[in-house]
Formats: sequence, C-alpha cells, structure tokens
Amino acid sequence: MITQRPDRRARTVALVGLGMEVLLAAFLTLMAVWSASEAIRALAVMAAVGVEIWLFLVLIYQQRVLVQDEAIETEELRREQASGLGGEALFDVEGEALLLARRRLQAMYRWMLPAFTLAIIGSLTAGGLLRWSWPIGRPLNAPEWPAVQNATIVIWFMGGAAFLTFLLSRYLTGMARQTEWRMLRSGASWLMGLTLGAAAVCGTLAPLHYGQAVIPERVLAYVLRILLLVLAAETLFNFILDFYRPRTPGEEPRPAFESRLLGLFTEPGGIARSIAEAINYQFGFEVSSTWFYKLIQRSLVPLIGFAAVTLFAASSLVFIEADEEGVVERFGRRIAWPGSPDGTLKPGLHLKYPWPIDAVYKVATQRLHELKIGDQPPPTTDQTKEELILWTNKHEADPHLLVLVATPKLAEYLGGTKGPTTRPQAAETLAVPQGTGGAKTGEAVPVSLLRVSVVIQYRILDAWDWLTTLENPEGMLDAIARREIMRYCASIDVPRLLGGERERLERELRSTIQASADAGHLGIEIVFLGLQGVHPPEETAESFQDVIGSLQKRTAAIRSAQAKYSKRLTEVAGEVGRAEALAEAIRRLNDLEKLPPDQVDAEAVRQAEAQVSDLALGDAASGILPVGGRAAGILSEARTKRWRLENQAHGEAVLFLEEIAGKNAEPRVYGMRKYLQALEQSIADIRKYVIATGGDKAVHTYQLNLQDPSTSDLRFSQRSQ
Repeated sequence: MITQRPDRRARTVALVGLGMEVLLAAFLTLMAVWSASEAIRALAVMAAVGVEIWLFLVLIYQQRVLVQDEAIETEELRREQASGLGGEALFDVEGEALLLARRRLQAMYRWMLPAFTLAIIGSLTAGGLLRWSWPIGRPLNAPEWPAVQNATIVIWFMGGAAFLTFLLSRYLTGMARQTEWRMLRSGASWLMGLTLGAAAVCGTLAPLHYGQAVIPERVLAYVLRILLLVLAAETLFNFILDFYRPRTPGEEPRPAFESRLLGLFTEPGGIARSIAEAINYQFGFEVSSTWFYKLIQRSLVPLIGFAAVTLFAASSLVFIEADEEGVVERFGRRIAWPGSPDGTLKPGLHLKYPWPIDAVYKVATQRLHELKIGDQPPPTTDQTKEELILWTNKHEADPHLLVLVATPKLAEYLGGTKGPTTRPQAAETLAVPQGTGGAKTGEAVPVSLLRVSVVIQYRILDAWDWLTTLENPEGMLDAIARREIMRYCASIDVPRLLGGERERLERELRSTIQASADAGHLGIEIVFLGLQGVHPPEETAESFQDVIGSLQKRTAAIRSAQAKYSKRLTEVAGEVGRAEALAEAIRRLNDLEKLPPDQVDAEAVRQAEAQVSDLALGDAASGILPVGGRAAGILSEARTKRWRLENQAHGEAVLFLEEIAGKNAEPRVYGMRKYLQALEQSIADIRKYVIATGGDKAVHTYQLNLQDPSTSDLRFSQRSQ
C-alpha cells in the first residue's frame, strides 16, 4: 500500500542510498589501497560513479516533493475559491505559469538529466582508461601487476560489503516495481553490480589465499575494467536512442544511466521481463504484446536447441581441400586415420566423431608456401608508381633487411697490407678481438651495410611435425632464414653479392637454410630461394654512388689523358710509337752528353746521334721513313731556313768581292755612289722640294713628279710667290 506522500519516502530512501554509496566508495578505496588489488580498485571507481547517480535521484525526488506540496497548496486554494470563503484570489490558480515547482522539474528532466548522463559517461570512460599501472592487452603474468596484500582479511570485509549492498539493492528493487518509485531502479541495479563485483572479488581472493593463485584476481580486474567501458558505451547508446524514442505527454523519462545490463541481474527471475520492458520502453508501445514477439518467446528455446544440435552434428563433417592434409586428434591425442598410408586425411569429404571428441587440423602440404624476408610492403600512394627503381628512392620492391657484408679492400686499406686477400669468415668480419697484436681497440671494422630481400618457396613434408614441433613454425622458419642470411652475407664481400655470382650464392644459401630447418625438425623442403633485391640502404646509397662516381671520373680522366697523350704525340711525330722511340733516343743522347769528358764513349754517342737522325730524318737503307706530324714540318722549315741562310751568306760574300774590285778600279766613283746610296736611304720617306732663287728676288717652288716615265710623263709645276 503506497502512502499519500510517496515522493517523500523516495527522497528518504535516495538519501540513504547516497550515504550508503559514499561510504561504500570510501570503503572500497581504502580496501584498494590497503590490499593493492586492481579488482577492488575497479569496484571503487564503479562506486564513485554510483555517487553521481544517487545525487541525481536525491535532487529529482526533492523537486518532486516540492511539486507535490505545490499541487496540494493549489488544490486548497481551488477549494477555497469554489466555496467562496477565500474571497477574490490575487492570482489565477488554474494558470500553468504559476506552477513554478513543476516547471523547474521539467527543466531538470530536460537539462540536468543529460548533464548527469554525460558526466557519468565521462567518469566511466576515465575510470576505465586512466591511471592504471597495466594497459589493456598486458599478459596476466607481466611484472607490472602489483602483488595483492592482506587477502585473508580483505575477503571478510568484501563479503560484508556485498551482503549490505545486496540487502539495499533488493529493497530498492521491490520499491521500484511501483510506478512512483520506478526511477530508483537505476540505483538498485548499480548496487547489484557492486554486490556481484564484491562477491567475485571474494571468489578470486580465496584461491590467492589458499593456493597463491594470482591469475583469477587479475582476470577479474580485466573483466571489471572492461565492464566500466562497456557501461559507458551502454549509457551513451541509451542516451542517443532516447532522442528518437516516441514519448507521451506527462510521461516520466527513464534515465540513460539506468543500466539494462545490470538490470538483468537485479531480479533473477525477471530477466525476460526486463528485456521486454526495455524493448517496450525504446519503441514506445507494448511490443511484448504482439503476436510476433509471443511467437518468438514460445519458439526461442526449441530454436536454440535445434541450432545447437545442428551445429553439433555439422562438426562431424570435415572437408579437406585438394592441396591439404588433415591430422585427426581424438581427446587430444593423434590417431591414424584408417585406410590412409600415413594416417592423415586426404582431400575429400570425411565423417568423424563430433566435437569435442575429434578435432581435425588442416595443413596445406601440396601447396607451395612463400615466405618473403626483407620485402618492403608496396607504397600506399600512387605517386611512386611512375618513379624509377633506384637505390635512392622508395619503390615497390624496396628491401629492408639490413645485413653486414665483408669489405676486404677496406681491411687492406685500414691494415696497410697489399696483395690478395683471403675470403673472410663471419666471426673475423664482425668482431675485432681486443688485446691481440693483429688488431687495436677502436679500429674500424671492415664491413659494409646492405639491404636485401629474399623470397623462399617451400613445401610442407610432414603435417604432424609442422603442427606439433613449434607453436609458430613459419615464424621459426623466418627467424632461421634471417639468421642464416645475415651469417652468410657476413662471410662474402660486396662485389660477389652485387655481382654475377648471384645464382651460386642462392644455391649455397638455400642449402644452409635447409640444413638448419632440418635440424629444427620443421618438416619442410625449400624448393626455391631467390635474392630479389640487393642494394645499399637509402640513406647510404648516395655514398655508394659517390664512390662509383669517383671511380668513373677517375677512369674518364685517365682515358682523357691517354687521348690527349696520343693526340699530342700523333701531332708531334705522326704516330705514337715513333714519338716515344724518338723521345727515348733523345733522352739517351742527352744522358750521354751530360757525362764527364773522361767517361764519354764516343762510339755510344755516335750511335745515339745516328739513331736520333734515323728516327727523325729516316733511313732508306733500313726502311725507316722520316718522322711525320709537326716534327716533319719543323725539320722541313729548318732545312729551308738553312738553305736560305747559306745562299744569302754566299751571295753576300760574292757581292763583297765584286765591290772590292769596283772600288779598286774607280775609288772616286765608288765613293760618290756609296754617298748617294746613303743619301737615298736616309731621305727615302721624306717629301722633297727644289727651291730656286733669281735676280728678281722671286722665290720659285718646283714640284717634281718622279714617277716611272713609262707610266707618266715627267712634269714640272711651278708656283711663284
């Protein structure tokens, strides 16, 4: 029987629930600090969030009490006006604007309820994600987990807290069945969640106390932490759906933080009813009263049973693909399949005992499996598709497995030795021993860094070994291949790995990896191994290219010098061999001439001069042609100048004898002739004027035209002044 003032009772119960929730949050916080239990810590966070729920319920029911008082006062005023005892009323009691408490309650439903909902969602999310010593996904045996303390006493305290919260939750659940107190279900379901959590903590701390088993408590911590995030997601989902739910006028809203998940455990016998009420509330009408819902309700259990039997029977059928074999285990032990030579299931449809009696594991033994080591995934953008495949840019087949490769020439350079270098071993290449005479501390290691990618194609020979020897056989094969690739690359030099010995290196590397895989009982056969890409790292490729560029520049400079050498000698002597022989002969002659006089061999000098003469001027008897090129021109010009100088000197000697004879014959005439010749030479470039003076004192100027009479007449022009 509900009293005439139900909201006052609900307010009192809400105050009790708020006080209980505050004390419970403080108690669980102390227990979490004292015991260092992560599960109790999650319960403390959940209890702290429950304080917000009970605070909202206290405020709502307080306002509803004010609305009820306002309704009573309004009803008394209406009665006084109806009886005429109250006189004229100052205000119209029928006006909705005067019902301030009711308007304030509607405003609280409209604004304060969403605010509290968002605050609760934020608190649950922060409690599930922030300030935990272990992240979600951390293994249960990780060292980050704290050790639980005082488990024996904590069990009793948590058991008492679970009992008290259970009593209050059951009491609130009974009250919430009435329409006036329906909003108390949110607090009741939250207390039931704390009850179940506290009971679970007691159940997980018992194995820790009796058997030192820490895993159950950590599993519960995982579950409770994830439960906080699930409750946050559920509240957010209810909050969003509440915007689209149809409403009737005057209907009391259902808080979004009222957990439907925890509500399933509030009434153990009313789970189906809780589901039906949740569906009815979301759709706004009695969905549970429709014929379809009743049909589903009647047929749900038979349908679930039929589905379970069908799945159980379907587990008896197994289909093996054409490239597969199946290994059968019965109660965890391998059995030999009847009619099969090696005891495995061959391709086709087979009938076995249902699960969990028989279990079949399929292995693709007739398929070529491919393992890519150091293969860079293709770029995500289309920008690099048009770029050239170079060492200095990223491309689709860009290898990324870094290996150390021996550099014998670098070791020769660092050690100062010359001559052939033997093939270095991996250990000698990667390590520099200390304290020995052959190496010094801090000495550079003669290795280079390269990036490679290898493709391995293999076939599984023994399905049972592949399944049972290792937990991750393909990962083990990858590790073996990487180890052997790095070890093998460290035993060869860069030119061999980048050069034309790729095929032989692949055969040796395949044999090495196959031997290691056989030693590990992987049960595979390596069919193909290929070095897909080998080049230096992108950040060091420019250094490699600088070395190659320097070598190319050196070769180009040498060849350019050789071309200039050949061109210069060809221009000088006509051919390179003649120029080199002539230079050697001249050098030998110069060396002989530089000797002291008492050491000079006249015959050797004569032979050297004859050799130089033969190479320069030629020797018809020996079949030696004269030198060509610029030397031939110089010799020809020298020969011409010689004859010219000799003839000129001979002519001058003959002329001198003739002049002596003329001088002796007519000395006066010879002297006048020499005088006139000297005068002619001295005034050859001077203009000449002949001036004659007469008795009349007049000055006459005569211009003489001394041109050849054969071309013009000799004319005189006179100008008088």
